[in-house]
Amino acid sequence: MSDTLPTVWPADPHTLAKHAILGGYLQAWMPILSRQLKGSDRILFVDGFAGPGVYEKGEDGSPILALKTALSQAEAEQFATPVHLLFIEKDPERFEQLKKSLATLTSRVDANPKVVLLEPQLGDCETILTNELAQHSASGRRFGPALVFLDQFGYSAVSMDMVSRILAFPMCEIFAYLQWRDLNRFMSDPTKWPGIDRAFGGEEWKPAIKMKGKPREKFLLDTYRNQLINRGAAKYVWNFAMCGDGGELHYWLFFATGNLRGLEEMKKAMWKVDESGGFRFSDGDDPNQLSLIHDATQEWLANHLGRLLVGKTLPVTEIQTFVLTQTPCYLFNDALSLLETQHRLKPVDAPAARRKGSFKKYPDMKVTFLDVAPKPPAPEQGTLF
Repeated sequence: MSDTLPTVWPADPHTLAKHAILGGYLQAWMPILSRQLKGSDRILFVDGFAGPGVYEKGEDGSPILALKTALSQAEAEQFATPVHLLFIEKDPERFEQLKKSLATLTSRVDANPKVVLLEPQLGDCETILTNELAQHSASGRRFGPALVFLDQFGYSAVSMDMVSRILAFPMCEIFAYLQWRDLNRFMSDPTKWPGIDRAFGGEEWKPAIKMKGKPREKFLLDTYRNQLINRGAAKYVWNFAMCGDGGELHYWLFFATGNLRGLEEMKKAMWKVDESGGFRFSDGDDPNQLSLIHDATQEWLANHLGRLLVGKTLPVTEIQTFVLTQTPCYLFNDALSLLETQHRLKPVDAPAARRKGSFKKYPDMKVTFLDVAPKPPAPEQGTLF
């Protein structure tokens, strides 16, 4: 959407779904990193487009959601490593409301030394973050571990250059928004091309100008994902489509990371919002049952793996990596168990104590795929179109 909204605006269903994904990921990300990095000075969460912190009916905005998550986790688990939170907002009126929203949690923040609320910054996200990243590079200080939430309006406020600067630091991840509607609408206007070039990090998107409909959507989705890898230096990328009540695409969320565990935890958060594994949410979906389609089941995964890996012998850990990076799924044990039951998979030199159907507990055990499964229709990454 264009940034024509008032200081505080209503929360659309897809906004709440987006925050459910963010909240689910933060609930795993914060304690995992805090425990793993005991002795480090901090882990960092940055909200580059923080907004006012509250919606019209009192729902929490992303900065309050993140701060409450950090406080709850710290109070319950006693973080070994402090969590620092930085919020950036460009609009002065929203910034003042943001400070008021944050002030409601001051007593909890002051009481917990493991949660550090950094001074909120008024200004342009790219300018502030670029300066911060440059200072860290010049001094040799690490910027991460960090998760940077880039929930921009539109498509041109987050440059691929900034993304690459963030991901160049070890243990840094981004969770970013890219709007389809305006991108699609303005693509034929040459005056908009510099902004699109900036977002994509080059002109690789331009063949889409001559495309229409679903081919254009798919091309831009694939191109931006590839740019995050090729220009942004992400190792793993996954996306989630947000749609209107008629099913029309509004925007994509992209998660980019260099950490396989991070990809697994983000997929878990996405599955909680869309149980189909198609990673798509529509305003028209029943909020009590966000997806009625269940394509990426363990049965589907079993057939998918059996068909693609037939004749191969691989350790379980490589199969898990394949599932995480090449399919919509993150669970895999039941799929391998089904293949074993169907005599389409055979463990190699399995430990004597192993029970049939158990794979995840034995990451170094090798298995051989024995038979060809019927070819199933494959749900595409990031969409059910």
